[in-house]
Amino acid sequence: MRPIIIDEDTGRRLWNSAECATHIGVSPRTWANYHANKRTPQPVATWGKSAPLWDAEEIKTWHQNRPGSPVKNHPTKHGVNINEP
Repeated sequence: MRPIIIDEDTGRRLWNSAECATHIGVSPRTWANYHANKRTPQPVATWGKSAPLWDAEEIKTWHQNRPGSPVKNHPTKHGVNINEP
């Protein structure tokens, strides 16, 4: 079984820290560091007292567009797409 979290109001899939880390290819500890240093989108909810949850689509978009992303056609840290001719 693989339970998932869906926001009842929006119908959107929510990810915990481990799911976010897996999606962007880093360890959960690295994701936690990114979050602590405000390098991730803000969580949209909290599960229990202290487990932040992120909108999965927002994380996918953020990861694709963040400087240094390994996703094809991402911007470089200088804002220039290195994949354009």
